[in-house]
Amino acid sequence: MSAIARGPRALQVQLRPLAYFPISCHFCAVSSQLFSTSAPTRQSRRHAPSSVPSTSINSKLKSLRHEINPPKSTLPADLDLPPPSSTTATSSDKLKRYVALGRAYLAFYKTGLKNVFGNYRASIPLRKELGLPAFLPISPPRRASAPTSPSSSSLSAGTSAPIGLSRAQFQLVRRSARDVRRMIPFTVILIVCGEFTPLIVPIVGAAITPATCRIPSQVAKERATAATRKSAALTAHATAVDGSLTPAPAGSDDELRLLATRLANPGWAATAESAAVQRACAVFGLVKHHNQRAGSLLVAPVYRSRLVRHLEYLALDDGMIRAEGGVSALDAVEVRIAVEERGGVDVAAGARDSARAEELDRLWLERWLTIRENETAQTV
Repeated sequence: MSAIARGPRALQVQLRPLAYFPISCHFCAVSSQLFSTSAPTRQSRRHAPSSVPSTSINSKLKSLRHEINPPKSTLPADLDLPPPSSTTATSSDKLKRYVALGRAYLAFYKTGLKNVFGNYRASIPLRKELGLPAFLPISPPRRASAPTSPSSSSLSAGTSAPIGLSRAQFQLVRRSARDVRRMIPFTVILIVCGEFTPLIVPIVGAAITPATCRIPSQVAKERATAATRKSAALTAHATAVDGSLTPAPAGSDDELRLLATRLANPGWAATAESAAVQRACAVFGLVKHHNQRAGSLLVAPVYRSRLVRHLEYLALDDGMIRAEGGVSALDAVEVRIAVEERGGVDVAAGARDSARAEELDRLWLERWLTIRENETAQTV
């Protein structure tokens, strides 16, 4: 029982070192205020200036120079949970398991936050190459430059943009900026809630949870929600365009062509009506619903530019995938992410196992790239 009583104290001790993983001058002040519960020790002060040596960062960047897959640190770490209690377990054993469960989640979240710090620190030289602010987490592309006519679809063609970075480096910059924007609110929740954070995260959702801190059940729930949102948006699109109540089946050629030739065309996005822009944003996961309240009022100042920026990103990513080995060079998890970013969240929903799901995702992504390439040839 003494070990159990020390459980909460041990959890606090495990969480405390989070204060000493600086990312930049901008975030150091904020994170130190959030994590500091007492005066830092001499050893902590000595190691605070640099948790990731510059030589380590340089070697990490060099290793990514010719890679297509970003580092694993941009993804959630493995979550090692204790085995379930047996039916004959005593109350003491069950309590010990709950303490171990809380420690496992805290270790997972701590690793995720450490990766956020490390990824952003490693991305700073790359951000400077792209002309992005070093300590302001803006994701590339920096601004939307929407074409003014539907025929202007060169960006969506999937040609390789001369940004001077590999896909692995580009994704490191983009994902680290996304996660840093969510880091501070999530850290506050982690400090306040501790081992109960997994119970709070489903309530707040992905809006404030870094991708590196999303547990498998949360990822699965977000994927199911995205599939439902996409289905509702495409049903509304079919009704508005064709008067039909049944959209094309998920993963079908008809649905893929609608996504790749219409909704993913920046020229169309620049001139489409407000309702159509909202539907496209819902399909690509840029809004929570295709028919939001006051949504039409936000299309011009928010949603249209958000959609065009996303399509510019897809164009860059298409080009880098094509130039750096194609779909076959991507890891399975990267294929899954790429498909979901392009609106194919439910492509492998009916797969019998993970191998079949990966096969369906790869085929779908290859067809997407082919359609986008053909669209380019027709507009040139």
